[in-house]
Amino acid sequence: MKIIRSSARTKKVWEEIAYRDCGEFDRDAPTVVVDTSQKFQTHCGFGGALTESTGAALSKATEKDRRRVLENYYSKEGLNYNLGRISVHSNDFSLGNYTYVSAEDRELSTFSLERDERFVLPLVREALSIRKLELLSSAWSPPAWMKTNGDMNYGGRLRKDCYGVWADYYVRFLLELRKQGIEVSMLTAQNEPEAVQLWDSCNFTAEEEADFLENHLIPRLDENGLGNVKILIWDHNRDRVVRRASVTLAGEKLRKRVWGVGYHWYVSCEHGNLSALHALFPEKHILLTESSVELTNAAEQGSEQASGKWEHAERYARQMIHDFNNFSEGWIDWNMVLDEEGGPNHVSNFCDAHVTVNGKTGEVTYNPSFYYVGHFSRYILPGARRMLCLNDEEKDLHTCAYENPDGSRVAVILNTDWVKKIAFIADGKGCNITLPPRSIVTVLF
Repeated sequence: MKIIRSSARTKKVWEEIAYRDCGEFDRDAPTVVVDTSQKFQTHCGFGGALTESTGAALSKATEKDRRRVLENYYSKEGLNYNLGRISVHSNDFSLGNYTYVSAEDRELSTFSLERDERFVLPLVREALSIRKLELLSSAWSPPAWMKTNGDMNYGGRLRKDCYGVWADYYVRFLLELRKQGIEVSMLTAQNEPEAVQLWDSCNFTAEEEADFLENHLIPRLDENGLGNVKILIWDHNRDRVVRRASVTLAGEKLRKRVWGVGYHWYVSCEHGNLSALHALFPEKHILLTESSVELTNAAEQGSEQASGKWEHAERYARQMIHDFNNFSEGWIDWNMVLDEEGGPNHVSNFCDAHVTVNGKTGEVTYNPSFYYVGHFSRYILPGARRMLCLNDEEKDLHTCAYENPDGSRVAVILNTDWVKKIAFIADGKGCNITLPPRSIVTVLF
């Protein structure tokens, strides 16, 4: 047995030890139990979003450090990311609102990805030079002239007379990327369709999303040789995922075509909604498409109190464990790299990231959440099957377990308090494991 551990108390990360204390276990200790015969969903991987802000932040680092950051994310020696997310033109983590066409260009004759050539596409190409990625595309807002409020920000709705041209626009985006050797294999039609945001946003009801997908976007995908792109619906918080999917997938035709449901971690911790979703639509894949620690306290922005907290790392681990135990199949984080303030962001909606680059000095910092995510992404491989994993100290211990395609087995144990010793039991055989307080351990068994 081998254990990899990180501790908030000792500030040590990825400390690897060979564990030989196997045999008898303390029957009075908190117990983690794995049953390898009970298997559930198949894991598809981990990743992050390749935003304009990430590209801008990385541009402040040296070429050597920039490359090292990407290798530390995508290589097998790093976080082993295999997924990525890109946006159709701007989002809040862009340097400003922008689109790919001139105003009122319904023919898309002015369509150009020139803006993305500054920070976004070079980042995508460099990531792809390290490993093959499965990319998800999402749209935050149609161009302002296609919307009822005439603004890319503050919500609004897609005008009914623009459903077709917006679908054409989205398909053109995918085709232009394909010309450059960048294949998008998954998409969501609208990011956070029930939110009116200060930044790029657009409201879609469940019925409107179904209409847009079934009668506009999907037919155009099929007509342009993009019929194999996987469609995910929702792309918003898990608190309303069941009621939303129940309406959007009410029609048999669309239900057959939709690959899965994307969700975000904001607002609630109602992990059980994912199990309810799985029970209603067992054939649909469930994927987290965005997560980020929002830095809402302006006094903390750009300080140790705001960025890189160990509490942020524990939040990631806790949320991953409980989502995975409720049938989530993968995890795509939000910005992979930001500056020391939590941006750049064109509406000051600053957030934390696993890696930060100081905009003045170019210094790169790997925050604790980078290492906590690694306890999952380095060892739970694409194609792994989740196994039954339970514990009897659920307030302080959070656990999940997987079997990889090669037969290797992994359990992740998060200790959010002062539990010092546990009994780890797999298929009836166990041993004692000593846990540092406020730590996370990955057990390879």
